Amino acid sequence: MTVSTNSKRGLVDPGLNAAREDRDFYRYVTATTGISTAGVLTAASFLLQIHPGERSVITSFTMYLSTVADWVTVVFGVTENQDGTGDFTAMTPQFRIDTPAALEEEMPVLLSFNPPLVVDRSDGQAFTAYVQGNDQGAALTLGYFGWIEQDD
Repeated sequence: MTVSTNSKRGLVDPGLNAAREDRDFYRYVTATTGISTAGVLTAASFLLQIHPGERSVITSFTMYLSTVADWVTVVFGVTENQDGTGDFTAMTPQFRIDTPAALEEEMPVLLSFNPPLVVDRSDGQAFTAYVQGNDQGAALTLGYFGWIEQDD
């Protein structure tokens, strides 16, 4: 059976169809620290394994720094192994978020990919992010949204 996200009557977004069929996902890390050394996020709550015969449609991401006077850079991409190890291949430009010396309010960033990122097994075996912060205490919350489709 082919599962796709063609819009159905009354649904204005194909992602709604995927959500109704329980094919949607939100992968995230919350207040992750120790990112002063550049590296790939391999937390189970964040890493999205790409299975044969499937493609993942990533529509947007959100990021937030909850510490003051910090910065972090993020690049989304794929790794050659399902556990997030091996070579990393970037699929987006680098994004950066900075916080001022005094946080007056929460300042989350939400970005939509238009068109969405579409990732399948030919790209890599896991979707994740390569991150770097300015110090060990920088606390990053990062997540992304999307859905799974079956390849035809």
